[in-house]
Amino acid sequence: MKNNLRRYLVFMLTFAFVVSVFTPVISAEDNEEGETNIVNPLPISEIPHESNYGSYPYLLDDGVRNAEEGGELSVKEVNGQLTLVDQNDNPIQLRGMSTHGLQWFGEIINENAFITLANDWDSNMIRLAMYVGEEGYATNPDVKDLVYEGIELAFENDMYVIVDWHVHAPGDPREPVYSGAYDFFEELADHYRDHPKKHYIIWELANEPSPNNSGGNGITNNEEGWQAVKEYAEPIVEMLREKGDNIILVGNPNWSQRPDLAADNPIKADNIMYSVHFYTGTHNGTNESYPEGTPSDARSNVMANVRYALDNGAAVFATEWGVSEANGDNGPYLNEADIWLNFLNENNISWANWSLTNKNETSGAFIPFILNESDATNLDPGEDQEWSLEELSVSGEYIRARIKGIEYEPIDRTPKEEFTEVIWDFNDDTTQGFGLNGDSPINVTLENENNALKISGLDPSHDIGGEGETYWDNARISSDNWNGELDILGATELTMDVIVHEPTTVAIAAIPQSEKYGWANPSHNSLVEIEDFTQQDDGLYKAVLSIDTAASPNLANLATDSEGSLLNNIILVVGTEDADVIYLDNITVSGDREAVPVPIEHDPQGEATFPSDFEDGTRQGWEWQGESGVRTALTIEEANGSNALSWEYAYPEVKPSDNWASAPRLDFWSDDLYRVDNEFVSFDFYIDPIEGRATEGEIEINLVFQPESAGYWAQSSDVFVIDLGKIAEQPLTDDGLYHYEVEIDITNINVSDDTFLRNMILIFADNESNFAGRAYVDNVKFDQSLEKRVEELERIISDLEEELAMIESANLEKITEFEDRIKALEIQLGEQADQSNYGELQQTVVELQNKLNTLKYEIRELEEYGDEKSKSDFEDNGHSTGEIKAPIKDDEKNVLTLKDKLNENKAGITSKGDVSSEKIDGQVLPITMTRMYNLIFLGTLLVITGALFLVYRGRKEGMK
Repeated sequence: MKNNLRRYLVFMLTFAFVVSVFTPVISAEDNEEGETNIVNPLPISEIPHESNYGSYPYLLDDGVRNAEEGGELSVKEVNGQLTLVDQNDNPIQLRGMSTHGLQWFGEIINENAFITLANDWDSNMIRLAMYVGEEGYATNPDVKDLVYEGIELAFENDMYVIVDWHVHAPGDPREPVYSGAYDFFEELADHYRDHPKKHYIIWELANEPSPNNSGGNGITNNEEGWQAVKEYAEPIVEMLREKGDNIILVGNPNWSQRPDLAADNPIKADNIMYSVHFYTGTHNGTNESYPEGTPSDARSNVMANVRYALDNGAAVFATEWGVSEANGDNGPYLNEADIWLNFLNENNISWANWSLTNKNETSGAFIPFILNESDATNLDPGEDQEWSLEELSVSGEYIRARIKGIEYEPIDRTPKEEFTEVIWDFNDDTTQGFGLNGDSPINVTLENENNALKISGLDPSHDIGGEGETYWDNARISSDNWNGELDILGATELTMDVIVHEPTTVAIAAIPQSEKYGWANPSHNSLVEIEDFTQQDDGLYKAVLSIDTAASPNLANLATDSEGSLLNNIILVVGTEDADVIYLDNITVSGDREAVPVPIEHDPQGEATFPSDFEDGTRQGWEWQGESGVRTALTIEEANGSNALSWEYAYPEVKPSDNWASAPRLDFWSDDLYRVDNEFVSFDFYIDPIEGRATEGEIEINLVFQPESAGYWAQSSDVFVIDLGKIAEQPLTDDGLYHYEVEIDITNINVSDDTFLRNMILIFADNESNFAGRAYVDNVKFDQSLEKRVEELERIISDLEEELAMIESANLEKITEFEDRIKALEIQLGEQADQSNYGELQQTVVELQNKLNTLKYEIRELEEYGDEKSKSDFEDNGHSTGEIKAPIKDDEKNVLTLKDKLNENKAGITSKGDVSSEKIDGQVLPITMTRMYNLIFLGTLLVITGALFLVYRGRKEGMK
């Protein structure tokens, strides 16, 4: 028994040891973007989100201290962890907002906005995102002026301010575009060196080092990539340390998701913190860190990377995060945001939310412009220095509450529309169900007179007080016999016309009823008084009496409860000051209710097809991109004789700060989208403007690919501009459309030929234009440059010329051989024929010689026909004007004379030449025609030879 027990214990201990060794502390799974996310034994994303005080105790607090209270910041160890501390070495958390790119949304740098952020949002920090590439500081140095202005406004409003050198595209901070970093930071550090609030400034040296190679090189997501960032940052850190002790933030590989790499190999300087960026729809939370010894390539969860950095002696600052997915769209993912903020607040990690923009993306804090849906929020809140909650996006509303440390109580964002419904109009000569209510203390008479409800016998009904329940002794009428019902959900007011013979005070209290809500005492009478009446053409006087939900609680009940909102009766308690008869008419309910959007019916999307010609009647995969400022119906319409993708839209008269905000953005996704050796994207663009709505400004057509390897953003620097001021000079198609042959250079996009581009976006941006009308896109394709096409045509022509020369040479040899044989036969016949038969034989020879000449003539005709046909086709296809319209794939059909034509026209050919993909039929002598020619020649040769042989043989036998 003891031995069995011993064996059992040994077995269990061994089993426990094996499990402890081989069970990983953290497991992983791949998400949709190929990243590896931590999977916890109990993922915190699955913890019930019952209340902010329960699962997430660190979301609510007394807010954060401003810069005046916090004073000079430093990084110190508190409870075994490096963290941000104030002038008294107490932990301090900064919470606030980041601007979007100042080159695009610089309007946010205004006094009212900063006051609002400091006072209404309780922000103690703002981040100034100064892009360097992408039309930023490197090409527009004046954007630095906004940084100076933003710093001064932050000082005035007691906010710390992050100066963000926004490394984004390309992702390597050592690229030439970022070469001004050292001088930029030195200039600002010197400028504020002696300023009394210089310690409010925080330097951020590199926003998001990443593999993004748009416009240059990226860096790798490993130790080598972090070493590249250190190599860039260390000289700037050394310089800034000589000028002060301000906090310095340093980004890290993979879009600043790898503070763990920095913890393994930190920058040796004081007051250094490492950035972390995350988006709650993409980057999952975790309860775990990585155990010591975990290799860097196995560390992929962003929150776990932060935990690892904290555990290994690095201080972390969340300088950018959003409630969307990493691309800025979809969501918002607020429960996941609570998980992250609970973690950041618990660990005293400061944070800046992305972003203060009215751009049409989920992570923007303000309402964007969307055609026929919403107007963009002004980035200057105005003199009241407050953005209303309705002006904030869901993200902005949520973040404001989280900065303040208060409960998040979202407003009702249901789209509403105003409505007015006349319930009783009495136009049918009846009382429409109204009669004396059974509980009325006064007996009155009701009848229809002149299409109004006449109430007689009101002399004793004279309780006309405007406050309190002063109506109990008045007459009551009700619509008990009305057989109708009306949904009054959203109603805010009940009105009716009151008509009297002489102006007087009339008091009415109302109890609307439904199956669910039978009775609720009115709060008070609603009145019309003498001065409210206006005399009518018939001599009577009319006033409009209004009853709101405050006066009628039952009106409020029906108006706010969708399960009890069907009005089927109403009780009116009526009193007058000195009128025995009054008339009621047009009893009406009004308010606002959920808008029922008109459904947008797109034509079928179809399968993603590229090139896209839309001839199958579908959109071939094209759709509106998530940030598109236009989302009208995408349909297939005829343009210039073929199908095209079409939509109607108008640019707004009041322009958003970002001219892409109101732009239609077409999106195309394909599993087979590669540039290969092409140099352009080209397509036909047609517009059919409303009269007078295409006379000013420009339409700027931009092109973007979103390959993962380039950080999901690779934009061509080439922009196709349509000058609407010159639209009258643009040729019209037969169906009256203005036609533009768009060609956008894609060689300036820093992606390799075999890069999977993933999707392509066409953006039709508004540059102060007044366009309104219909647009069409057709024949979207990759294309090559005109020079490359000319080279290819010349090569093909040269090959054809060589082949033809070989054919002509071979045929010439055959003809010469044939002529020699005929001569030999003539000699033989002459020697053997007698005089009497020679004339006949010679006549036969002459006929054969004529046939030979005819054959040679026909050969020449075929050759000349080929030339003339080629020239004709060449000119018919527009080549006489210097245009080339045949794509390379059809060049084997090009004419023999094309090379001469190209040489004549080369002087007029430019890189923006007109190139389309129409086919040219039957040019040059085709391969099939060459074969036919050879067969005709050989066949004829055999016939003639055979005929001569028969004549010769017959003649010889005759001589015998």
